[in-house]
Amino acid sequence: MTSTTAKLLGLSACRAAALSTTMLTRRKSSIDGTKSERSRRRGESIGGAFTDMINIEPTSIINKSTELLHERFLRDMVRAACLLSMISLCLHTPETIKMWPPLNYIILVNDVIVTLIFIGEAAVTINQNGLFDNQNSYLRDRWYQFEFFLLINHILSCVIHIYELCSIWFPSLNFVYYPWLGALRSARPFIFLRFIRSIVRFKLPKNRIKSIMKRSSQQIQNVTIFFMFFVFSYAIMGVQLFGRLNYHCVVNGTDPNNVTIADLAIPDTMCSQKGAGGYECPGNMVCMRLQLKPQEEGFYGQFSDFASSLFTVYLAASQEGWVYVLYDCLDSLPSFLAFFYFVTLIFFLAWLVKNVFIAVITETFAEIRVQFNEMWQTREATTDHVYTQKLEKDEDGWKLVEVDKYNRAHSNNSLFLHTIVTSTAFQTVMQLLILSNAIFHATFVYYHDESDQIRKVWYYYVEVGFTILFNTEVVVKIYAFGWKAYISRGQHKFDCLLCVGSSLNAVWVLYETNIFTYFQVFRIARLIKASPMLEDFVYKIFGPGKKLGGLVIFTGILLIVTSAISLQLFCYVPKLNKFTNFAVAFMSMFQIITQEGWTDVVIEILRACNEQAVPFVAIYFVAYHLLVTLFVLSLFVAVILDNLEMDEELKKVKQLKAREQDTIKTTLPMRLRIFNRFPTAPTMVTMKKVSSEFPLPKIRDSFTRQFADEFVETCDDPIQEIGLKVRSMLSGKGPSRETRVTTTIRHVGQLSSKTILTSMLTESNRNRALFSESNQHIASLARSNTSSKHGKSGILSTNSRSRTRGLASLKGKNMVEGFKENGDLRPEDTARKVEKHGEIDFKALQMKRAHAEITRNRIEEEMRENHPMFDRPLFLVGRESSLRRMCQMIAHSRHSYDQNDGQHRKHSVKYKQFHDFLAIITYLDWAMVLVTTLSCCSMLWESPWPTTGENLIFNNAYLQIAEYIFVLVMSFELIVKCIANGLFFTPKALVTDVGDILTIFIYITSLIFVIWMPTHIEINSWAQLLMICRASRPLRVYALIPHIRRVVVELCRGFREILLVTILLIVLMFIFASFGVQLVGGKLASCNDPMITSRENCTGLYDVKLFVTRMEVFGKHDNAMHPSIIVPRVWTNPRNFNFDHIGNAMLALFETLSYKGWNVVRDVLYLRHGAWAVLFIHIYVFIGCMIGLTLFVGVVVANYTENRGTALLTVDQRRWHDLKARLKMAQPLHVPPKPPESAKLRCYLYDLTTSRWFKQLFAALVVLNSFTLFIPWNISEEQDRKTFLLSLTVISAVCNILFTLECLLKMIAFTLSGFWQSRRNRIDFIITILGINWIVFHFLFQLPAYFAGGISEWKRLTYTYGYLVVILRFFTIAGRKSTLKMLMLTVVMSMVRSSFIIAAMFLLVLFYANAGVVLFGMVKYGQAVGKHVNFRNGREALVVLFRSVTGEDWNDIMHDCMRAPPFCNWHPGLSYWQTDCGNYFGAIVYFCSFYLIITYIVLNLLVAIIMENFSLFYSSEEDALLSYADIRNFQLVWNMVDTEQKRSIPVRRVKFLLRLLKGRLEVDDEKDGLLFKHMCHEMERLHNGDDVSFHDVLNMLSYRSVDIRKNLQLEELLQREELEYIIEEEVAKHTIRTWLESCLKNIKAKQNNTLGKMSSIGSTFAFPQSQEILTKGVVLTEPSPDEESLQGEKGSGKKKTQRGNSITEIVTEAQKKSVKRGTEKIKERRGTLRQMQMGTYDELEEVEEDEDTDAEIRRSSFEYSGVEMIQMSHEKQLEDVKTWWTLCD
Repeated sequence: MTSTTAKLLGLSACRAAALSTTMLTRRKSSIDGTKSERSRRRGESIGGAFTDMINIEPTSIINKSTELLHERFLRDMVRAACLLSMISLCLHTPETIKMWPPLNYIILVNDVIVTLIFIGEAAVTINQNGLFDNQNSYLRDRWYQFEFFLLINHILSCVIHIYELCSIWFPSLNFVYYPWLGALRSARPFIFLRFIRSIVRFKLPKNRIKSIMKRSSQQIQNVTIFFMFFVFSYAIMGVQLFGRLNYHCVVNGTDPNNVTIADLAIPDTMCSQKGAGGYECPGNMVCMRLQLKPQEEGFYGQFSDFASSLFTVYLAASQEGWVYVLYDCLDSLPSFLAFFYFVTLIFFLAWLVKNVFIAVITETFAEIRVQFNEMWQTREATTDHVYTQKLEKDEDGWKLVEVDKYNRAHSNNSLFLHTIVTSTAFQTVMQLLILSNAIFHATFVYYHDESDQIRKVWYYYVEVGFTILFNTEVVVKIYAFGWKAYISRGQHKFDCLLCVGSSLNAVWVLYETNIFTYFQVFRIARLIKASPMLEDFVYKIFGPGKKLGGLVIFTGILLIVTSAISLQLFCYVPKLNKFTNFAVAFMSMFQIITQEGWTDVVIEILRACNEQAVPFVAIYFVAYHLLVTLFVLSLFVAVILDNLEMDEELKKVKQLKAREQDTIKTTLPMRLRIFNRFPTAPTMVTMKKVSSEFPLPKIRDSFTRQFADEFVETCDDPIQEIGLKVRSMLSGKGPSRETRVTTTIRHVGQLSSKTILTSMLTESNRNRALFSESNQHIASLARSNTSSKHGKSGILSTNSRSRTRGLASLKGKNMVEGFKENGDLRPEDTARKVEKHGEIDFKALQMKRAHAEITRNRIEEEMRENHPMFDRPLFLVGRESSLRRMCQMIAHSRHSYDQNDGQHRKHSVKYKQFHDFLAIITYLDWAMVLVTTLSCCSMLWESPWPTTGENLIFNNAYLQIAEYIFVLVMSFELIVKCIANGLFFTPKALVTDVGDILTIFIYITSLIFVIWMPTHIEINSWAQLLMICRASRPLRVYALIPHIRRVVVELCRGFREILLVTILLIVLMFIFASFGVQLVGGKLASCNDPMITSRENCTGLYDVKLFVTRMEVFGKHDNAMHPSIIVPRVWTNPRNFNFDHIGNAMLALFETLSYKGWNVVRDVLYLRHGAWAVLFIHIYVFIGCMIGLTLFVGVVVANYTENRGTALLTVDQRRWHDLKARLKMAQPLHVPPKPPESAKLRCYLYDLTTSRWFKQLFAALVVLNSFTLFIPWNISEEQDRKTFLLSLTVISAVCNILFTLECLLKMIAFTLSGFWQSRRNRIDFIITILGINWIVFHFLFQLPAYFAGGISEWKRLTYTYGYLVVILRFFTIAGRKSTLKMLMLTVVMSMVRSSFIIAAMFLLVLFYANAGVVLFGMVKYGQAVGKHVNFRNGREALVVLFRSVTGEDWNDIMHDCMRAPPFCNWHPGLSYWQTDCGNYFGAIVYFCSFYLIITYIVLNLLVAIIMENFSLFYSSEEDALLSYADIRNFQLVWNMVDTEQKRSIPVRRVKFLLRLLKGRLEVDDEKDGLLFKHMCHEMERLHNGDDVSFHDVLNMLSYRSVDIRKNLQLEELLQREELEYIIEEEVAKHTIRTWLESCLKNIKAKQNNTLGKMSSIGSTFAFPQSQEILTKGVVLTEPSPDEESLQGEKGSGKKKTQRGNSITEIVTEAQKKSVKRGTEKIKERRGTLRQMQMGTYDELEEVEEDEDTDAEIRRSSFEYSGVEMIQMSHEKQLEDVKTWWTLCD
């Protein structure tokens, strides 16, 4: 029964999934591109193949009915065959067989057996399902096709192997075996996928897989195209900017075609000719162009053609080895070209564009997570042991009892032990023991002498003691809990495992082998339990282990499969040692994943291959690198972010809590509360004017000032402020505070008393209103409503004093519901509505926030009144002194502009961003930013080089000027701000946070330096510390610009999570460092002469080769020809790392944590201690780097989104957030309207230029034009390939002529003004003009230049001009393809939004650069520090630090800067610029902190911004509330309505625009008539009937097209609901009023008919008489002035009739018109209106006209029908009113 139910449930789930997928597929936007039938079928075929291959449990497998294949034995045999096939393949290499020759035969026998098993399985399957009969046949099912492909590969492998053995066994047959035939086995490793499929099985509907594949593949494809677009761009620029970099410094007489190692400079250096801007060779050498092959040059760093440049650009984008290409370009060409090219390449490709992949993978993974959520969630039944407590009832009642109590023996001893082991004291003692054990083992230091072994024995005995203690703990816990209860907990399982492993490690024999040392060092992981916060964080990251564990398994499988493939491809390549066996191949492929030195691996492989195979090998490794770095590593980030993601319901709860906590504190800061400790002493004044015999008492000064002071009254009323917010939402602007300046005069006598009482009552009512109910606001609300009246269309007055929008108050909705029509109160309607469960009273939160602000202001005012010294700067300057006012004016003046000024409105909107940028800080702060920038620039020119000190500040008067100016200006700034705002004990003091403290610190250090100006600065002296503190001057900008300060604050807010990740990585490093100390500590030292293996023989001198070049030249591997020097033999550790103590071990592991240098550690460990030690470093790199570093990415991204306010947004709220940003950036199309039909030529050209094939043709032409830059356009290339270069330039010229033709056709079709409206047309036109100029200059002006004698210079100029035009044309392709355009917007907006983050990073780098000059300015050259890498001045330091940000060998630079005596020249008394030493500990702190802050934290902010903008610009059609197709549809409709391209339309055209919309924005005025009315009315009341803009209508449609309760946040939801309530009420009132008017007219008409019949029945003059009587009774009401102004402001150009409000006026007005028409004409008119759907509630005159006509018809028919017709006519009239209302609205 259970299995049947499960099957039914599974079937239902599949049906539900299929149904949801179908509905999701049907939810299309509006317009889908049309495709041909052939491409559609091809797409379906490919999609179906991917779907079937991804589905691990295909239909064919499910439907197998053969019992033979479902037997467990045969399934296990197939699995074993797959596994044996993979093992034999990994062992089948020449190197492995050479080590043990019998393995060759074993492999053959194994392959034959495995192949026979697969053949038998295939035969059974064909026999059961058929060969090609149905969809499940062997050759039609996707998986069976895959298995057949593998079977063919196995058969082919066996045939090749037999052929190889036959060539060995039977040499007489003359069989020739080629080793490259073994590469045909490279497809066999995919058998491992079949093995995985046989183990892991899951079911997923094909439609769901197809949906996922369609979306994810499309996004990944588009992002890959975008990435390749940038790669192609930089490849083209590289070819033209650098060309052939083959000029080298060589000795005189060198043959350029036969270069030897002795001809090159040491080291080999690129160069340029004299005066060319690059490096010039020394006098004894010449700069010569060498003729070398690509294999000899090394492939990397070449720009000779497009393919080489493309390969170089991709390698450089991986941030590996790019600096060496940069240095070659610096030596060959002017430096600015190389800096511009490579800095922008790293920024765009490595930091921005590649991070888009993380955004794509993250979004795709989120969708896959939803689909596979059932797989990852635990479905196990809950048992009792899951809970730690349960309810139990005894004589005392119900109580919680621990579950473990039922699992223990009821004895006093077990109960006593249980109490002990669960106590806090016991847990604390055990944590202290674990910490003591870790610290004790960390104290071991290897001295490389005899004492190491003795101390190791003592440490062994101590370790045995600790092991006994921890084993005792485990035994006691087992006895206390019971074995079943103990082992059921995961923590106890881990403790038990550590106990067993450390017990084995206590055996001396095993202790020396270090096999079980892992269990000892992992004991420290138990310390995580000591911090609940850290424990929760670890569980949050690693708790859902199925996701992260599955990803680790996937990465391992990918590595195994790709290693086996590469092994079979390259194990036969001679002189290549990277793929000799499977272990080496695995290490090589793993190294490519880490990207450390992967370029060296690829270059070595390319050099070993022949020239024909080089392109294919390069594509293979680039594709593998692209896969693992951009996709696999992005999956780790996606998993981490998914683990950090909160549940949707939890997000809503946190939103509510955040709103509750987001209230202003009612208490003052601590620095102001200090005044409460002093007695109150208010300022008193004496009245001296009035003469009296009695002495007058003193009164408070504040009391007298309120009668004769000018004050500025702002909109402080929270109720009024919310109303202003609603109004600002209508107009699309931010909330503004209205300010009015009034002057109060002194009141005398009764007037004074009355004024005082009135003000007191007003203030009391306002304060009481904050927490009162709706009925307490009624009086004031009614007064405000009567001050101005609504017009006909419900337009509200915008005057803040006489607001008509009482409805927009905090409780306006409740107030209005409590009113009757005459203004009376209905108490039963004013009761509070019952709130839904889980909702929060957001209005109460707003009132609470406003009350808190009022309370704080009141406290501050009381303190200002009662304490004379309060708010007195420096306790000396008076509050109202003229000096303070002047300083406040100076300190607070800032740029401002009036956006509401009608004359400057368009101008201000156009330059709004510029005005806003100027207004972010005051003028004084802008001046300080400028002065600080100039001072920092002057610091860049300070340099300790040369050693004479002429470039130091105290020896250079020009540098001192900038220093003095900075100190003087900053002194003026601080003095002014202190007088204006106070220093510390004032409300707006100068020092209030850490940024202000930093400001004071910078000022004090600068002042001390100016006063002291030391001339003798030793290393590690106080003077050098002062210089380092002075280097922090760039950080002054942090405190000046609030946006940059906000970046720092956001980072500091996430300090807790970042600290947790740091602690977690430190614990991980400590574990592996302890293991490394015990494993290889003291064992890495060796002789620097590799030929010497013992320390006793490591003496004397030997020759060591010098590094000369990376190129492969003659004599490089010849010891006799290669340059060398004689050095002494030394027994020492490796240069950059050792594991002699815990400090050096953690430093080495921290370096490897950045992927830098780990391959060197691996190679050294492999040479000294074999594969076991190599396993240690690989595990650490995988866990620490691939998982640990992604934690930084996840945490920084999560903190960024939380600070941006998007982390707590639900999925629907996030979509609305992105939609608002997209709508804000959407603009009207700049497409001119289609020409009239009379202009046939223009119409034809318009259709031609806007057709799709025309655009695709010219897009292809742009690509063709770009490919003409395949080779460099320069003079040297013309000498080599003149004809080829000429043909390329001719093709480019033809393309430019065609582009000119395109522009002319568009000008004719669009007209000149229409053509110029589009920005893209303008850019194309400008580039076309430049192209025509280039054609003229390059082809026509060559002859005059030749006769002038400057043909070479002229060609150089025209070639440069030409390729710049082509490059500019290539970038226009991004605007021709919507996908590239959207992704380009992502990058552009990411740059804009990250501008302040980049500025903050640059300022921090500038600080480190200045400090680096002081610390390492004179460090002598070493392995990394050299001509291009040094800290001689700030400019060079910036280049070094930018290189370090990319991680390029930063650890080698650090070790060079750690050089200390005796390895450098130093003696006491020398200044730091007189020695070549570095700073050991300073270098460690300097580089480690820099790399941690910049690379791990700041750069990851760019990832967060990319992810945010990617979801903003590139949301899918299914997820977006309004897709780009919908927005495009609105733009097209707007372009049709806004014919004059004014970006605004009259409000009367909105109805026409709404009727034209399609898709999600479509509004049917017949089906959705009420919604149509509301939308039109909202537009009318938005600008009081004025023209509405593009964004006004689009924002209104966006609000109306979404569910505001799901998508809007609380504040916005409240405002929108109140606005919609106002609109609904006004429309309802208007509807009722119109209906009443028609009814009254019918009644009047009926009365007139009755009167006419009674006067003369059948007479012909009765009707004129009644008409005359009616005419005399007409009363025309004249509109009031207010109504005239409102009607005049509507601007619709149509005069509307004013109506009275009384019944008499309405009846009289209904008698004005009487027109005689027949019944047929009325029906005809109504039918026409129904077809046109034109009537609205603004066209009431026509309604009245028709209603009056109906009345006349009925009156004439009354003469024949009698009294019964009156009732029928009345009913018909009511039906007609309803019909007309539907038609009109």
